[in-house]
Amino acid sequence: GGKLPNYAPHSAIVLKMEDGTGLLLPIIVLEMPSALLMAAMTNVQIARPTMYQVVKEMVDKMGYEVRLVRVTTRVHEAYLAQLYLSKVGNKLDCVSFDLRPSDAINIAVRCKVPIQVNKYLAYSDGMRVIESGKISKQTPASDGLLFTELDRPNGQPCLDTKEFDLLSNMMQAVDEERYDEAAEWRDKLGQFQAKRKLRKYT
Repeated sequence: GGKLPNYAPHSAIVLKMEDGTGLLLPIIVLEMPSALLMAAMTNVQIARPTMYQVVKEMVDKMGYEVRLVRVTTRVHEAYLAQLYLSKVGNKLDCVSFDLRPSDAINIAVRCKVPIQVNKYLAYSDGMRVIESGKISKQTPASDGLLFTELDRPNGQPCLDTKEFDLLSNMMQAVDEERYDEAAEWRDKLGQFQAKRKLRKYT
């Protein structure tokens, strides 16, 4: 219920609640954490160490382990999260750090630990997918250094989102055995990637 804000397409991480409610919590994120999360979830190897790998190694060196991540609250348009660590062999010796949700979730995925959401936050901000014909996919992007900017919309369009939408449409057409349509989406994706590469080098 209520009027949803009208944002330009952005990268987003969508958390699905596992409490039986079917609620989804979309969190607008920066483009880089979104891309690194996709890489981690699809086991894509990145040549240079990422910030998240460095954090994981630092935690290990200090004799701690990551226990869980929790999305705790929302201040205006920005969500806040906490990273919980405990001393190896002593779960009572705990410390926590405030992080952006995109960074906390990236670390949680790499460390294979639970991602929790404050119950009241999930119920107040969570959404359900309502099937009503074709739903246009819009996801929110940003530039910036890790750990500096908040996870919130900046009004700028995201090329990664457009590319992901084209790929998603193609895969959906393949799954539904609409091969002619899948071929059209494949061609559109190829044209988009070629234009993007050309724009990058000009």
